[in-house]
Amino acid sequence: MKKLIFALMCTIAFQSTIGQVSFTVIEPASIAGGYNFTSNGDGTDWGLPDLNNPLDAIEDTVILVDDGTPGINAQGIPFANEGCGTLVNDLTGKIAFVYRYDGVSANVCWYGTKVLKAQEAGAIGVIMVNRDDALIDVPGTTDGPLTSIPFAFISKSDGALIRAKLDAGEDVIAFLGNKLGLYSNDVGIITRSSVSPKIAATSSMIAQNGSEFGFDLGTKVYNYGTSAQSNVTVTATVTGPAGTWTQTSAAYTLNSGDSIDVFTGGINTIPAYSQSTYPDGRYTLTYQIDLGIPDESNFDNSVSYDFVISDSLIGYGSIDPTTNLPKSSANFRPSGSATFELCIAFQDPNASRLAIEGLYFSAVTAYNSGVDLSGEEMFVSFYEWNDVFTDLNDAALAFTYLDPVAFVYYYYPSDLQNTPVYGQFPTPVQLDDNQRYLACVQPSNSEIYLGFDTGIEYSRSIDFTLEAVSPIFSDGGQFALGFGTDIIPAMAMNVFDANSLSVGELNHDFAVVYPNPTSNDLTVSLNQDYGKARLSIIDISGREVFSEQVSSSTMHVDVSELTIGHYLLNLEFESGPKTQFKFSKN
Repeated sequence: MKKLIFALMCTIAFQSTIGQVSFTVIEPASIAGGYNFTSNGDGTDWGLPDLNNPLDAIEDTVILVDDGTPGINAQGIPFANEGCGTLVNDLTGKIAFVYRYDGVSANVCWYGTKVLKAQEAGAIGVIMVNRDDALIDVPGTTDGPLTSIPFAFISKSDGALIRAKLDAGEDVIAFLGNKLGLYSNDVGIITRSSVSPKIAATSSMIAQNGSEFGFDLGTKVYNYGTSAQSNVTVTATVTGPAGTWTQTSAAYTLNSGDSIDVFTGGINTIPAYSQSTYPDGRYTLTYQIDLGIPDESNFDNSVSYDFVISDSLIGYGSIDPTTNLPKSSANFRPSGSATFELCIAFQDPNASRLAIEGLYFSAVTAYNSGVDLSGEEMFVSFYEWNDVFTDLNDAALAFTYLDPVAFVYYYYPSDLQNTPVYGQFPTPVQLDDNQRYLACVQPSNSEIYLGFDTGIEYSRSIDFTLEAVSPIFSDGGQFALGFGTDIIPAMAMNVFDANSLSVGELNHDFAVVYPNPTSNDLTVSLNQDYGKARLSIIDISGREVFSEQVSSSTMHVDVSELTIGHYLLNLEFESGPKTQFKFSKN
């Protein structure tokens, strides 16, 4: 059965409409922005305020809790930061930063107790960090009914971003609540309602000018203030190696409590982004809104995204500026799934300029599983996606015709937790123009969680492109939009210029394979100029099902015992060249 969204096996709250509760880091700028969270309103047994009421909103400095307990928990966090005992630091007027129980240690207390201890130390609110990269509806349980301050429950990876700033001695200022009506002049934009770049990393070989690469722009502007605004503008700016590109919309009127869409091609429009050239490097798209007068709460007046033009990477997740590899901020797998394959989709009218050589990805094992990654097997594959459909709105969208063109088994050499690794295909694959492809990775162990980027949002971008970004296959289910448009695989295809392929790569002059498809016999005719060759046949799972040395000019291979399906036939000549053929057994 076809589905478009695969729901996480946990509750995740998305802030997307005006008047909803939001958790936002205001300072420092390097981690500023809205974060996914669950709040006191999402669980049972609490005596907490209703955060939908703007009067209960909080904004202040974040302080790490300390109850004086010695020792370190199983995740490397001091027990003192779990806040189960009476706090020894004064949190008066501050927002407490506390950790969930690690799930292993003897030191344990309930969520409600942590919030109550912070409240008793003077805190006006709490940020609670999960031990996993997931969100749940947190019950108050013990002490929950005695609490009267709000809290935000955030993921482990988001908590690590904030903790790093606290440890560095930087002031972290956060907002939790509903801004609606708190100020007279106050407008804002949010990530989920803004159009991101259509892809986080793309090859310069298919982005040679403005006609080949560019994307629509837009954002939704919310008027949280009590006063109508008559001079609201949106400015989009892209800075990078190609220089600065900027466009500003017309001025719009926005009544109190209303919102307005400003999008390329819309009634309220802004031009699409394109530049004449795209030198390799990092680019930043920024949306900035302006009232023409001072905004009384301006921390949400801008949203920014990075994207990369590269000679070798194609992927939707963020690229680390230090390593120039995909950057993981969270790790997931479908709850209870026996099999799980994660993919990124690709299609381009100039794809024939490219050849793919392999796939970057990352993974972790469950922290309390007792399993490390050393020796773990990962199946890396590359498919032609040959189902015929127009876009995500087409009822014919399916994953029925996935034809494998390359695959390899990657074995972890050591316990490389959350580290980008590379699965290289035995033979590069030259791509075809306008052909849909899927580049995928599949763990062999149910304790392995693949890396994702939760800091980028493709929802509004996909509204324009109507193309899948990160399909997932799980226990026979097929999900075109994976876990969702803001949980993106930290994966990237490694590509290069197809014109640079050596004579020995992808050259079918070395041999002829026929008939295709076949039921019984497959004939392999070698070009004898290159000598003997090793022949192998690989099935769709990546397993070698046949191998033999070929010394004569013609060889007949009996494939009658193979199951019906698609296969790869590899030829590796003693003189060095190698080539690959696809064939079908019917």
